[in-house]
Amino acid sequence: MSWAYGLVVRIRNAMYGQGRGVRRVSLPVISVGNVTVGGTGKTPLVTWIVRRLRESGHRPAIVMRGYASVDPSKADEVVEYHEQFQEIDIVVGGDRYANITSYLSNGGQADCFVMDDGFQHRRLHRDLDIVVLDFLRDALEERMLPAGWLREPIEGLKRADAFVVSHTSHKNPAYAERVASVSGKKPIAWTSHHWTKLQVHAIEGKRSEELDWLMGKNVAVRLGIGYPGPVVEALVRLGAKISLQLPAGDHQPFSDSEIEMLIQASKEVDAVVMTLKDWVKARDVIDLTQLQCPIVVPNLVLEMVDGDKELESLLLSVFK
Repeated sequence: MSWAYGLVVRIRNAMYGQGRGVRRVSLPVISVGNVTVGGTGKTPLVTWIVRRLRESGHRPAIVMRGYASVDPSKADEVVEYHEQFQEIDIVVGGDRYANITSYLSNGGQADCFVMDDGFQHRRLHRDLDIVVLDFLRDALEERMLPAGWLREPIEGLKRADAFVVSHTSHKNPAYAERVASVSGKKPIAWTSHHWTKLQVHAIEGKRSEELDWLMGKNVAVRLGIGYPGPVVEALVRLGAKISLQLPAGDHQPFSDSEIEMLIQASKEVDAVVMTLKDWVKARDVIDLTQLQCPIVVPNLVLEMVDGDKELESLLLSVFK
């Protein structure tokens, strides 16, 4: 079935490559996307880009699809961005051109748009197309859906303007050459992700703890993210003992049965660990008074390993 899916995507890309069905808005659009299913680190990069644009005097708004199963304004990533930025406009909905047009006609004050997960959304013209490549999961060797986790044929990378490699502690020349052999260009920036603090949510309220608080703790883990591997590995490195890992799909809401499992698990562990994406959903449906242990949310930050100045210069070039 992968060949059939790939054929459909190739036909679709050929149509958009001819400019058919592509619509342009009046302000610059910066797209951040990937070519794989699951998390590659788009959200931390969008956060970094928005901060750099604001520091440069611009007023970016974030554009995203949201998820059909929930009120778009309450989608986990929308709430997560509002946690990061107290004052920011977020334009949510499937038809991103129509939503941006409506936003501007209703007095929206942004001077540019950062589109989260926009690489395959070809209907909206973008002035800069950034693709995130996860160094831990090699998309260059992967197969198309449904046999693999590529969202489109790997040659689609040729239409990207820039690549940012995530989850790496250093620049890797050999990997850069491999990316260039497929796409015609080397990555412009390299990033790592690490935790700085732990936010501990308990009956008594919220507090901050250092990472070594996890040392020797028995934990249950609930990770509704695309690729939970790095989180699990980080917990092990910090000396936590994972007693229970609840399976969850990307963006999956909490079911009643899952909440009951967490309540029961809290009697046997020292903490329940989840990401901020999970917590913004959990806090609305989980009564902390029913848990026998706190919920712990690591504070994740993106660190530019190499290429930050080059990437920032590229971002600002869309205004020239």
